[in-house]
Amino acid sequence: MKKISFFIILFLCIIENSFSQNIVYANLDKIIKTSIAGKNITSFFNKKNEELIKKIKNDEKLIREKEEKIISQKNILETNEFDKKIKNLSEEIKIFNNENKKQLNDINLQRDEVTKSFIIEINKILKEFAETNKIDIILSSNQMLIGKSNLDVTSDLLKVVDDKIRKFEIKK
Repeated sequence: MKKISFFIILFLCIIENSFSQNIVYANLDKIIKTSIAGKNITSFFNKKNEELIKKIKNDEKLIREKEEKIISQKNILETNEFDKKIKNLSEEIKIFNNENKKQLNDINLQRDEVTKSFIIEINKILKEFAETNKIDIILSSNQMLIGKSNLDVTSDLLKVVDDKIRKFEIKK
C-alpha cells in the first residue's frame, strides 16, 4: 500500500510540475512576413523577379520578331538555308530558356539562403525572449489546433524582431 501511495504522490508531483510550465505560442510565418526586415526581404526578391520577368518578355519579343522574319522569308530562301535559320532559332530559344531557368533558380536559391539566415536571427531572438520572459516552451501556432489567445505572443515577438533587426543584409 505504501508503494502505491508513493507512486500516486510522485505522479501528482510530476503532473503539477508539468502544469506549472510557462508555455506560449507564436505565428512564425506572420513574424517573417510582417516584420520590417521580412517585408524588405520580400520586396527585394519581388523586385528581382519583376526585373527578370521584364527582361524575359523583352527577349521573347525579340525572338518572336526573328521568328516572324524567318517565316516571312520562307518562300524567298532555299529550303536548306531556311531550315538552317530555323535550326539556329531553335538553338537560340533553347539557350534562352536554359538561361532564364538558371536565373530564376539563382533568385530562388538566394531567397532561400536569405530567409534561412533571417530565421536563424529570429530563433536567437526567440531564445532571448523566452529567457527574458521566463518562458519554458514557445510553440508554433501552425502546429496547434487551438490555444487561449492570451498565450499568443506573436505581436510581442514581432515588436522585438522589429526592434532588433532593422536592416537585414542581403548580399547581391
